[in-house]
Order: sequence, then C-alpha cells, then structure tokens
Amino acid sequence: MRRTPPDRPDDEGMSLVEVLVAMMIFAVISTGIIFTMLSMLSVTRDSRARQVALNLASEEVDDARTSGDLFELLDGERAVQVNDTTYHVKRTTRWVTDPGQDLQCGTSGSAAGSTLRYKRVNVEVTWDNMRSQTQPVRSDTVVSPDTHLNDPTLGTILVSVLSGDGTGRPGVGVSATVGNPANGAKGLAVTPAATDAQGCSYILKVVPGNYDVKVSRAGYVDHKQNSVGTLTIGVGPGTSASAGFQYDQAATVTPRLAANYIPLPGEKVLTPSALDLSYVSSYGTYRPPTGTASSKVFPFASGYSVVAGTFVEESESSAGCVAVDPSRWQPVVEGAVTFGPPPATPVTTTPGGSVTADVWMGVLQVGGNGRYIQAKTAAPQPGTPGCSEPMTYTFDLGTTAASAASAPTIALPPGTWTITRGPNLAPTGVVPATQMALKTRGSVPAPGTVLLDPRVEVVP
Repeated sequence: MRRTPPDRPDDEGMSLVEVLVAMMIFAVISTGIIFTMLSMLSVTRDSRARQVALNLASEEVDDARTSGDLFELLDGERAVQVNDTTYHVKRTTRWVTDPGQDLQCGTSGSAAGSTLRYKRVNVEVTWDNMRSQTQPVRSDTVVSPDTHLNDPTLGTILVSVLSGDGTGRPGVGVSATVGNPANGAKGLAVTPAATDAQGCSYILKVVPGNYDVKVSRAGYVDHKQNSVGTLTIGVGPGTSASAGFQYDQAATVTPRLAANYIPLPGEKVLTPSALDLSYVSSYGTYRPPTGTASSKVFPFASGYSVVAGTFVEESESSAGCVAVDPSRWQPVVEGAVTFGPPPATPVTTTPGGSVTADVWMGVLQVGGNGRYIQAKTAAPQPGTPGCSEPMTYTFDLGTTAASAASAPTIALPPGTWTITRGPNLAPTGVVPATQMALKTRGSVPAPGTVLLDPRVEVVP
C-alpha cells in the first residue's frame, strides 16, 4: 500500500497584509515613544526655564527693595535674553494705605483720609514658547520708605489721573492753590511734579485746609469736557486726601447734519446757523456752544450719539426733551407696516483722533414769501415724545426778491414745530399746510405746524 507523504512546511514567507499590520504596530509604538520623549524634553526645558525665571524674579524683587525713592518705583516691563530664550519680566507697584488694600496712587475707596504706608510690588515672569499648562513665575514683596512720608501735623494730597480706557495718564501737569474758604490752608512750598507713568502725583507736607487741585495739559479735557480739571478737597493733619481725575487727550467730533437725507440735483438743504447739538453718552450729555462746527470731547470708550437740538433727559421733576433723539421714538404700527427708530449710529472716539458723526434731521420745503423763516418747538402730537425745552431757529434767505419768494428746503431736529415766515426777523405769518412739503417722514397736522418723525419702516 502506498503511503501519503507528510505536508511540507509553508516556506513562501509573510504575506503583504502581515507586513502592513506589523508596520502599523511598529508605527504606533514608535509614535508613542517619540511623543513621550518630546514631552520629557519639553518638561525638562520648561523646568530649566522656570529656574531661570525664578532667579530673574528674585533679582527684580531685590532691585525694588534697594530703590532709593519709592515715588520713582513704578510699573515696568523688560525683556531678558538667556540661553536663546527670551524672558519677559513685568513689575506692578501699588501704594498701600490700608493693609487690606493696594490702590492706584493710593487713592479712592476706604483709603481716603489715611496715610501712605508702604508699596506693594508684584513681579511676574513669562518666557517664549511656554507650555500651556505652565503658570508664570510670580513673586511679591512690600517695600517700606526709609523715612516717614507723613508729618503728624501736615497732610498729603494723592492725585490720580486716568485716561478714557482707565489706565494712568502720565505727563499731566498738577497744581494746588488755596481754596475758598481756606480753613487754614497756606499754599504749597514745592511745585507738584507732573503725573508719573502710572498717572500719579504726590503732594507731601501740605498745611491742613482746603485746596483747589487742578490738572492741565495742552489738547486735553476732563470727563466734563473742561480743558482744566478741578477738584476742591480738604486736607487734614496726618492724613491724605484723594483727588481722582478722568483726563485725556481730546477727540475731535465733526457732525454731518441731515446725513439721512440725499438732496435732489441742484437742491441745497439749509440748516440753522445757531443750531444746538447734544453729545449723549453713558456719562451724561454735553452741549457745546451754539453753532459750534466741531467739538473737542473726552474720548469715552463707549463713544457718543450726536443729536440735533437740546436733548434733556426725563426726570421726576421734568419732562425733559427727548424728542430730538431719534432713538427715543417708540415703534408704531400703521396698517401692516411697523415704523421704528432708525439704526443707532454712535461714534467711538480715541485720544487725539477725529471722527465724523451722522446727525438725523427732518427735512421739509417751505413756500410763501418773506426773507425769514422761523421754527419754534410746539406741543407734541399724540403718541410722540415731547420736548419741554424751548428752541427757536431762524433761517435768513437773503435780501433779493427771488430769495424772498423762493421755497427753500430746511432741516430741523425731530419733533413738532411751528413754522412762520415773513419779512421781519421774528416773522408772524403762519405758513399754510399746502406750502409745506415734507421730504422726510412726518405730517402737517395744522397750518403752520409740522411733525418731523424720524421713524423708518422696519423690515421683518
């Protein structure tokens, strides 16, 4: 009987699939090893960098402690290159008048009426290519003055000047004169220094009494739009008094009147030469002198809404005058159409910058005869905001017969107006309703009366 030979072992080698699987396993293992090695290198590098940062922070603290004049010890930031790595050393300093607080220039809050005790110094060190999990190196210390800053019989004035963005404003001149009543004030023996890099100035050894503290610098205004900021404070013996200012380089705002209306070819829109303007912000309303073409204003970060006319906020004792502000008109539904206030166009301001502000105005054409057209505020129409502030605007059309008989186009703030026309500066001739043609939304409810409505159609 013939025997079957045994199976021979497969000597054809590994298949392609087996090779690919082996390579994949090797790649996964290698990637893990490489990632681990890179992480270890990164951690090692960060550890070395942190050690250098600790030394830099310690050096910065030592420098602060050896400062000869604490008034010259200010915020600062510098870059240091060590072993091909750039380190950033940031120093923050604050005067401390109360152990629980460190405040800008030592002013405000419960620190008012206390004394300068010491300076708190915070140092923070970072470096380029820090790991996201790594925290900056920080070090804190307090530095006491070598001699007493406060005389028990004299006082101290702490001056703080902040810009529109809330940071200290350096280089601002400071002065203090005897107030009224003086209450014993004798004036200053030394002229105060201008504000430092933190916006601070310190007036030491002041005879107790009342003082008018002022800050000034060319081209600057305070938050009340004054070129010189003034505060009256009382100084007591052995204590400090705070004088905090918002003071910054003025921004220039130029209004563009009746920006909402596009004149027809050859048409000229007349605006009052003595028009009142209101700059409305979250800090209140500023009204420049009547007829001012452009204004220098404090650069609030929130900006301004510029409206034509005299805007007065409503209060419990006064109806104010909110009709001139288009944003104060409530939406109204007429048929199937909703009309609401036009889109708000507040302008943002920057220190020393210039900006143009679009101002909404109602536009109408006035017929009749006479050199002068006069508009006076009138009682509001039902459902419209009112204005208890009397306003009168006069348009002089010129001396020629053609001008006296023309039908000019004029612009006025929104609201209800009485329109008269005649040959005299104070005309009394009521303009008929048929001779008043509206160019913007509104109505002519009676002869000589016009409603200029700023509301526009709201598209759903």
